[in-house]
Amino acid sequence: MKEEKNTAAQSFNKKLLIAGILFFITGTIIRIALRDMTSGDSDMFLVPWFDEIKSAGGFSNLGTQVGDYNILYQTIIAFFTYIPIKALYAYKLFSCIFDVFLAVMSGYIVFRLSDKNRHARAFTAFGLVFLSPIVILNSSWWAQCDAIYTFFGLASLFLLSKKKDMAALIVYGVAFTFKLQAVFLLPVIVLVLFIRKKPHLLYLLFIPVVMVVLSLPGIISGRSITDVFTIYFSQTSIYKSVALNYPSVWGLAADTVHAASYFAGKEVISSEQLYNILKYPAIIITAAALGTIMLLCLKKKVHTDLKSIILMAFILSYTCVLFLPSMHERYGFVYEILALLIAFIDRKTIYLLCMMYTVTLITYIHFLSDCYFVPISVLSAVNIFIYIMYLRKLRIHLMSVRNKNKEHMKEQSTKQTE
Repeated sequence: MKEEKNTAAQSFNKKLLIAGILFFITGTIIRIALRDMTSGDSDMFLVPWFDEIKSAGGFSNLGTQVGDYNILYQTIIAFFTYIPIKALYAYKLFSCIFDVFLAVMSGYIVFRLSDKNRHARAFTAFGLVFLSPIVILNSSWWAQCDAIYTFFGLASLFLLSKKKDMAALIVYGVAFTFKLQAVFLLPVIVLVLFIRKKPHLLYLLFIPVVMVVLSLPGIISGRSITDVFTIYFSQTSIYKSVALNYPSVWGLAADTVHAASYFAGKEVISSEQLYNILKYPAIIITAAALGTIMLLCLKKKVHTDLKSIILMAFILSYTCVLFLPSMHERYGFVYEILALLIAFIDRKTIYLLCMMYTVTLITYIHFLSDCYFVPISVLSAVNIFIYIMYLRKLRIHLMSVRNKNKEHMKEQSTKQTE
């Protein structure tokens, strides 16, 4: 009997391995097929910036800011200028490598989250992430690098769940150095440190330290340490629009103004004027929403296990993107990956995941095809509905944690009485 079970297990593992290889091969073929696809971002920004760095001498130009690159990414692109490879391919190759890392990390997290069929669920998660149209379009068509910071972000969340707070903050520092959008994961990190009631908030200092260390090539070339941080501040002031093709709460407001302008036959209020009016109220509302959720988690004494951290990271990052102004469609990348992981925790969220990915794909198609066929107000309304439903799931989770804590306290008091 034992031999039969071992044989069956080995056969099952071989099938899983074959499935994983097929996932990888299929995803790779798709990415290769898309290698020559371009976007407005690659044509107007990425490729010209690559050529500028190359013509200026590669590494010798690190002392000069090019585009809105952070110093680390500019250093990596400078390295690629010494390799005989097309600029577009260089961007896509680097991002696609991290597509693999992200898929592996996602599979491992699902493995750790699962009690049954762990290997099968892990391979499935790997395949779903690697073959996700959002992930594929982001890296192999758009030549964007959202998979990079998301990989390091997920790694930091996993380390946080293992109570390796110092390592988690260092890894998160890498994520933040790659992309400003890693800030969407900062609220959950701060929340977990507060829940543990330890002086680990000092570990937050690792973030700027890591950013400076990873930016040393640029600093040695003449950049100031403050440049490491001011690059991000300048990025936040580039776009003067309250909504940038992301279906946020403010997408409803922007679309309403556009409709009013259309029917009035003149511009009622410009996008920049609307931005100036709503910018700070939007930030205050976002902070209030985040603060409310975080206080609720603290009040309910939420556990800091992997499941809870993933769920809290998802809802807090979703809150950031949904309520902040000037959000692009790609900024939801991190919470969209987390939503996929949550589907393995709670199958009842699969329909929400499908709705979410449909909305995101429409916004991607809007940008990549320059054809806007669904009003942003409609997508915003659907996105808000999805968010509310996920909030309900978080509340249910918090209540279950509260009940478990009560039961645990009763058991402890009963034992003491005995």
